[in-house]
Amino acid sequence: MAQERFEDKQLAKKDEAKIKGEAVEEKTNPHEQAKNAVKADEKAAPAKAETPKTAKKAEKESKSAKDEKPALKVVLERKYTVNLTEAYAKPKYKRTDRAISLLRDFCLRHMKGKDVKVDVELNNAIRQSVRPAKKVQIVLQKDERGTVTARLAAAG
Repeated sequence: MAQERFEDKQLAKKDEAKIKGEAVEEKTNPHEQAKNAVKADEKAAPAKAETPKTAKKAEKESKSAKDEKPALKVVLERKYTVNLTEAYAKPKYKRTDRAISLLRDFCLRHMKGKDVKVDVELNNAIRQSVRPAKKVQIVLQKDERGTVTARLAAAG
């Protein structure tokens, strides 16, 4: 619909210019200009010997090389069972937030770290509903910088 309005306006301007005898400038929709520019760049780019799959792999490898950080040495690793029943003293809609804060406090207290990072699986296990688990088995790892990483212990 917007495209039709745009085209109608352009036609009206062309008609007025023709009546007045002026030169007519061709204008296109800015979105179409961007699409046309991308197509022109693709046509102008020389064909590479690489197949699209190898080009994507090379791009991923270069990105991963840039994003790679040196692995920090794990200084301390412990396994705990954390009691999160205190979260049930809060209203239902605040329980998961309270459970996460209890977990973070527990990690800082027991591992004497500076910062806590909660693993995605552990976060999902706690935040699965408004009724978080009352006890969670976790593995805590402390690295050289003092960052404590909390992850869910393997079941079994």
